[in-house]
Amino acid sequence: MRIFLDDFGIFLGRKRNRFVVKKEGAVKEIVADDVEAIICCSSGVAFSASALALAVQNNIQVVFARYGGWPYAVIMPASMTGSVRARREQFTAYNDERGFILAKKFVSGKLANQANLLKLMAKNRRQTDPALSEGLYEAGKAIDQIIVKVNEEKGLRIDDKRQGLMNLEAEAARFYWEAIRQVLPAELGFTGRETRGARDPFNAMLNFGYQTILFPEVWKAVSYAGLDFYAGYLHADRPGKPSLVLDLMEEFRQQVVDRVLLGLIAKNVIKPDEAIVAEAVGDSRILSKEAVKTLLESFQERLDTEVMFDGQKSTIKGFIHHQARRVARFLLREADYTPFTLGW
Repeated sequence: MRIFLDDFGIFLGRKRNRFVVKKEGAVKEIVADDVEAIICCSSGVAFSASALALAVQNNIQVVFARYGGWPYAVIMPASMTGSVRARREQFTAYNDERGFILAKKFVSGKLANQANLLKLMAKNRRQTDPALSEGLYEAGKAIDQIIVKVNEEKGLRIDDKRQGLMNLEAEAARFYWEAIRQVLPAELGFTGRETRGARDPFNAMLNFGYQTILFPEVWKAVSYAGLDFYAGYLHADRPGKPSLVLDLMEEFRQQVVDRVLLGLIAKNVIKPDEAIVAEAVGDSRILSKEAVKTLLESFQERLDTEVMFDGQKSTIKGFIHHQARRVARFLLREADYTPFTLGW
């Protein structure tokens, strides 16, 4: 489970091998063995040093995030796994064909998951809305054609080919988000993908899922694989930008976040008029507490869902860590790299 701290006045303490969460007289104790992450989204939360020590001792990731942005701090044990050799190869690969190949794989994996999700939605609507079903399927097929173009790209250095890959990714995004717009209730006010500062419910929930749930999990996987967070390939270098984490996230956005959100909205579990708070309050909160609770539970359930990929069965969370290790093995020239994709 994840401990989510999102309100002023919360105190996280420790009692032997348990975390103690206190707020306004209410006390809850949680055994450390049951916790895999602690996420703090409020500047009004207090921690005891012993609680943070308990988290580190149990390899529990502590994430400090904001509702409207990426996590700004992550606490993890100082000890690292993986080999120094993999990290050395990670830097060298930026200037040879390995960096370009990985960037292509990250894009093709993302696009394949976009196409397959649209086809899945098309299949589910074949009887109830044939016209919409046909449109979704055609959008998926259009993205399939772009994947062919991605795979046909030739080059040796990612710096020479990045813009071409990004252009193809953007072309696919136009098909994908327009198709998504057609399946969403008009009350959500979704007109297109927005990242920073989004205030419509669907974009706000997407950003919350990507930034607060998926990002920390991929960050942890990259750390455990012994790789450098900031030396990526598809995402260009920039001070403070964890490019490799953002690279690897691409394969999992649709399967961890998009699919879950679309399901919750289709089943009316999250209602458009209940997702957003009436007025932004402390820490620029946009999503209601009820919506956040539902999202946390649903994203966690999805991460723990067992799926089949590349002849193996594991949870999606397990495959995130598997893919990070696979990147390391590819950089060491020990194995090929296959992007994570699920069928429809």
